[in-house]
Amino acid sequence: MTCGSGPAVAAGGALSAQVQSGRSTLSGVSDLHERTAAPDEPPSGLRRRRVALLVLACVAVAALVSVLVVALQRGAGTSSGTSSGSTRPQEGTALDPAQRLSTEAAVRNNWTLIAHDEFDGDKLDEDHWSPYRGRTTDDVGQHDPDNLTVSDGTLKLTSRGNTSAGMAWDDGQKYGRWEARVRSQAGNGYGPVMLLWPDSEKWPEDGEIDMMEIPDGDRTKAHFTVHWGDDNSQDSASASADFTQWHTFAVEWTPEHIIGYLDGVEFYRTEDKDANPPGPMHFAMQQDIGPYGTDWIPAPDATTPAKVTFEVDWVRIYAA
Repeated sequence: MTCGSGPAVAAGGALSAQVQSGRSTLSGVSDLHERTAAPDEPPSGLRRRRVALLVLACVAVAALVSVLVVALQRGAGTSSGTSSGSTRPQEGTALDPAQRLSTEAAVRNNWTLIAHDEFDGDKLDEDHWSPYRGRTTDDVGQHDPDNLTVSDGTLKLTSRGNTSAGMAWDDGQKYGRWEARVRSQAGNGYGPVMLLWPDSEKWPEDGEIDMMEIPDGDRTKAHFTVHWGDDNSQDSASASADFTQWHTFAVEWTPEHIIGYLDGVEFYRTEDKDANPPGPMHFAMQQDIGPYGTDWIPAPDATTPAKVTFEVDWVRIYAA
């Protein structure tokens, strides 16, 4: 989620040169007047009128150029800032208070925003998100980028048959906070997940933080799980609610701890140094297809809708 200020600045620089040139022209007219008018002999009326007209014309040209410079400089200033649809605000940029919820962990803890996507457009911003195109977890099905859609202010990750959807934020970081507002349609056989995945792609030794997993089709229990070490050690906690409705999930990752939040309330914490990932992680979302695991995501069955959607209102990333 970039505005190119280079061309605008270059245009502004060119016009500044034109303004300087215009001023030189005015100075040149004045010099010409002084040279053609003898000090002891006033110029004729005709000469005075010609010179006056020439001066007025140059003044008008200079004024027009000045207006154009101001207009283009304003345009350059707009393009060098954050555009209205940007997903990468400058550090410390605040969201509209009307968009904030008292149930956000970020609001309650006064986190500093560094990047976000509100999904207000009509397509996925692939400058910052990379859609999945490979096999789903446990090689059950296929991720299809066509199953990712953006409309009416939300992102939809839709699963149908043996196809599903997933995507990853391109930029990773070591430590930080991530929060998202989501809901999931009920349906056996598909499990929505939000996680932090190691930039190194070395799993399980470089860790994994699952900030939300909802494997059961009734969408009444969410899990927070941390994975680490060559033997895939795990630690987890669960929370119950109706996750077909909107809820915010957040993770806070610092050198001292990993904390999971549901609607701004802490429901998981570990201070185990061994569990803390060793390198940068990036945020990802996906919907897995069952059967997966012994007692995790069941296979789709006769009750499963023709399509099951995992819906995302926004994703926001905060400084450590």
